[in-house]
Amino acid sequence: MLRIGDRAPDFEIKLHTGVRFRLSDQQDERNVVLYFYPKDFTWGCTKEGCLFAGHILEIRKMNAMIIGVNGDGLEQHRKFAKAYNFPFPLGSDPDLEVCRNYRVLWLRGVAIRRVTYIIDKKQKIRGVTHHELLIDNHWKYILRTLQQLKDEEEVEQYNRQAWNL
Repeated sequence: MLRIGDRAPDFEIKLHTGVRFRLSDQQDERNVVLYFYPKDFTWGCTKEGCLFAGHILEIRKMNAMIIGVNGDGLEQHRKFAKAYNFPFPLGSDPDLEVCRNYRVLWLRGVAIRRVTYIIDKKQKIRGVTHHELLIDNHWKYILRTLQQLKDEEEVEQYNRQAWNL
């Protein structure tokens, strides 16, 4: 896995919504919660997606977006997102290039770990969490990290205004 403080590798990926997403396009705009998960329609991945969907308003209030990524195809992602009304995009990485760059592969590169990265507006990794079974821990960690980023942005904005920077 990549570490907190590392620069997040840029990538471009097709989303189930029909658009292409490039991480660098989000620079200076919003934070990105990038979560990798093993397989659509499995128990743990469904639970994780539903948990994120249930907290989407909190994620958006903290000026962040969320994207789920695995090796499943776009049509599979469309079915999965529709079945559970996911209000966020799912990205298809059939060659596992993004997964490889984010170091989430295991079992000799054939399986994807359940890893979530929180990437700030400068494309710096500010949070990393990995739990295969304790899925609820992902959300709790994300919430704390996004709140910290929001607090830092507010302090920075206050300082710029106070010092006319």
